[in-house]
Amino acid sequence: MYVRGVSQKITKETQDLRSQSDGIHAIRWIYLETIKQPGWLRGLEIVTGVLVLMFGVLVLIFPSFGVATLIILLSFGLIFAGIRAISLAGYSRLSKGLRVVSVIAGIISLILALMVLLFVGYGVLTLIIFVSYGLIVYGFSRIFLGYALKKAGWFRGLMTAVGVLDIILSVIVLALPGLALLTLAIILALVMLMSGAESIVSGIVGHT
Repeated sequence: MYVRGVSQKITKETQDLRSQSDGIHAIRWIYLETIKQPGWLRGLEIVTGVLVLMFGVLVLIFPSFGVATLIILLSFGLIFAGIRAISLAGYSRLSKGLRVVSVIAGIISLILALMVLLFVGYGVLTLIIFVSYGLIVYGFSRIFLGYALKKAGWFRGLMTAVGVLDIILSVIVLALPGLALLTLAIILALVMLMSGAESIVSGIVGHT
């Protein structure tokens, strides 16, 4: 009886340790999934963030370039934002649903940005609308990602806030086309600045 009791106790302790180990492994896996990125993705996020930020800054620094030129600069920024979104397809620790949404948003953003470059002969307001819709789609993808990654802490709030501001400012551009075209371009440049900064922070801290 004594031996049997000791054996049962040892078995129970072993099961408890195994359960604790599984729990720690699960927590560690969640932490890696929602926080730690592979090195290549962190580098890509920093590079694309810097480029998006740079094109936004150029629009603000050189408003005398002409609105059409400024919109073309913004479209390049949108291209790199789209590339960033598509790159998440290679981040296997994200769920398939998140990767699909991010890739779709990135492709739509890329298409709209390329339409600006391919149809530069269109009216400037039409080009502005293309960029605005691209930024709205990109903003929704960041909100969706922020909502899904519930373990991402403070960065989840930053990601969501930037996505919301992207959408609000882009909708303002669509809702008030009567504003001066330069003003509309500057508003979109501010959207680029926020999105670029968020991408850089994401790459530095290792969040998605």
